[in-house]
Amino acid sequence: MKQKNVVVRWVSVAAWVSLFGGVGTVSAEELPLYLTLSQGLTRDSNLLRDNSDRRRDTISTTTVAAGLNKAYGRQNYRVSASASRNAYSDNKQFDNDGYAVSAEVASEVGANFKVTLNAGASQFLPNFEDQFNRSGRNTERNRQASIDVRYGLYGRWSVNAGASYSKVDYQITEWENKTSNSVFAGVRYLPSDLAYIGLTLYRTDTELPKRVLFGGTQVGEDIERTSLNLDTVWQVTGFSRLSGRLGVTSEKHPQDRRRDFDGLTGSASWTFTPAGKATYALSWVRDTNNEGGSGLGSSTSSPYLSNKRLTNSLSATVTYQATAKIKLNAGYTHAQYDEDSDLVIGGASYQQGGETTGRYNAVSLGVSYQPIRSVGLGCDMQRYDRTASIFSPSAYDGNTVACRASFTID
Repeated sequence: MKQKNVVVRWVSVAAWVSLFGGVGTVSAEELPLYLTLSQGLTRDSNLLRDNSDRRRDTISTTTVAAGLNKAYGRQNYRVSASASRNAYSDNKQFDNDGYAVSAEVASEVGANFKVTLNAGASQFLPNFEDQFNRSGRNTERNRQASIDVRYGLYGRWSVNAGASYSKVDYQITEWENKTSNSVFAGVRYLPSDLAYIGLTLYRTDTELPKRVLFGGTQVGEDIERTSLNLDTVWQVTGFSRLSGRLGVTSEKHPQDRRRDFDGLTGSASWTFTPAGKATYALSWVRDTNNEGGSGLGSSTSSPYLSNKRLTNSLSATVTYQATAKIKLNAGYTHAQYDEDSDLVIGGASYQQGGETTGRYNAVSLGVSYQPIRSVGLGCDMQRYDRTASIFSPSAYDGNTVACRASFTID
């Protein structure tokens, strides 16, 4: 239900799969059964994303991944698992083991019902961009599960409803631990076989039991988010596909009303493949990221910063299949963070209007080579920079170069 900022995570398991998994013509996740071994090296010129403490480092990532994607009659089963070892050459305090497991079962029931169950768990070291604590291994652990029931599989109209649960825990910043419960219901209309229009109502309740607010006078925070989304997918032609979501969103923070949000959120993407070899893609995301407040003291008179942020991000990619074995890619990402901060003392705003606008830019180039079906090789380089803002007090810039090799058995 909630979109993340478009930021590259060079050392997480999820990012390794999304960035480097598809070196061949068919990604491993699309195969009925696969086992993949991969090794990568990443050189980062500003590991901590802090120009006042620039640390260069080389990260070695060793990953093993396996999965099953199989249909049996009216059921489809999808299972995947991966484990990785991330080793830092100089900053060994960040050495970590990551994993990701997921399972999904989709089954048609009766003549017109479909039930989808999925669950997953993962552990990784998150990116340093928005971390206030950058001195230790602040491992993030995620757990999630969901159910979706849809009625109306073969007609123009269908309805669905469901629920989801997620839990996020951090090794060091325990005050950011959170649990979310969501319910949703929607209706979908297919004007043709090439498009659909949907309307869905979401409600998400998030609890942060260890969050300290107002200078230590209050512990625990609840976030209530309601969103009515209009979404669509349209296969314009055989070469062009559009998808989008526009939502009227209300996000309430009962313990800290300064971070309430009422407005529009959404996302959109367009993919265009005009001649088979080149693929162009654009994507846009607009959403809040208001789960970040920060306490600066532990007494009633201590100051407390009430922070809020609205993010707009745009990314563009071009992929060119130069030959049957060589693929080139280029990408650009721009994100704008509209942020506001109130300094609170004794429960009252002491200073208001601390508004800033932060910007993040990244440009990347890459090449991948698949000499045989089971082997993938490739390298990518990226240039990134970000201006200072409330959530990122220090501006930073840097470069990364990443190379990898993979072997897949299917």
